[in-house]
Amino acid sequence: MNNLLIVIRILLIVFLVGCSSKIDYVGELVNDKPHGKGTITYENGDSYEGEWKEGKKHGKGTLTTSAGGKYEGEWIDDEMEGHGTYTWPNGDKYVGGWKEGEKHGKGTLTTSAGGKYEGEWKEGKKHGQGTLFFDDGSKAVGVFREDSPWDTTLYD
Repeated sequence: MNNLLIVIRILLIVFLVGCSSKIDYVGELVNDKPHGKGTITYENGDSYEGEWKEGKKHGKGTLTTSAGGKYEGEWIDDEMEGHGTYTWPNGDKYVGGWKEGEKHGKGTLTTSAGGKYEGEWKEGKKHGQGTLFFDDGSKAVGVFREDSPWDTTLYD
């Protein structure tokens, strides 16, 4: 079964590489895979500059999307993992923990509209202790669950 999965993975890589002639990679290679430091530009215009391990983003690096988003931080196995900063094209910005590509742990999301959340995150949602600051100067302090206030107090 393991051998079958390896063969399928190799065929998928060969197919994807064969179909993606506009991917440009400059950097260190080991066994024909990015490993060490390098820069890649994808066909859609996204680019990544940073550390690689066995063909996957791993370590510190920066991903810039063609739409104007940018992530600077830590990676494990091609996923945003550890501490990092993501800035969206509209100016919203998250600084904090990441797990499997989602906001996770402690972090701060600041919106371009003037709002801000400082606190705990779980699987991309506000979850745990936190403070939600509103653009009018008021704030909600307490516990959040599944992205919503759960047991909070509103202060003017």
